[in-house]
Amino acid sequence: MAASSSIINRQRRVSVRIGTYRAFIFRLARELHVARRRFDVTLIDDREAERLNRLFRKKAAPTDVLSFPWNDPAEATAGFGRAAKEFAGYLGDIVISAEAARRNARQEKHSLETEIQQLTLHGLLHLLGYDHEMDDGEMNRLELKLRRRMGIEGRKSPAGSRSSLSRRATRVHTKSIR
Repeated sequence: MAASSSIINRQRRVSVRIGTYRAFIFRLARELHVARRRFDVTLIDDREAERLNRLFRKKAAPTDVLSFPWNDPAEATAGFGRAAKEFAGYLGDIVISAEAARRNARQEKHSLETEIQQLTLHGLLHLLGYDHEMDDGEMNRLELKLRRRMGIEGRKSPAGSRSSLSRRATRVHTKSIR
């Protein structure tokens, strides 16, 4: 696993087999050359996704994926002492609404597993500093290339460029949470 990265299921509305994603996270981290760094993926429900979206983006609607990059390691050490070691090499958190992922998967006619893999990839690219809203298509091209290379099937358009999603789903890169 990516230096002890984890996937946590904090929702009960959608049946998800967490074990199937552990190997994917490890492969993804290796593919993006961050295997010695850590990031966490948490599955939540729409209610929590809406709460987080409202809190951090001021948008009163659920979303399918949010990324919370950790601050610069030098910044993390200021005032934290021993706790700073825990966050050394930490990229941040990705939260995915399992309900939105299920809706997206149905709409796109692929599996829930594929959708969660796509959202995890998308979220990790945000943690690495990519921003599809500002980069003239660079992130979208990289996301498609990585999907092909990793064998992640599904729709042709990257997560951040899909505009025909359900009206409630948007993809974002948020500011760090401290």
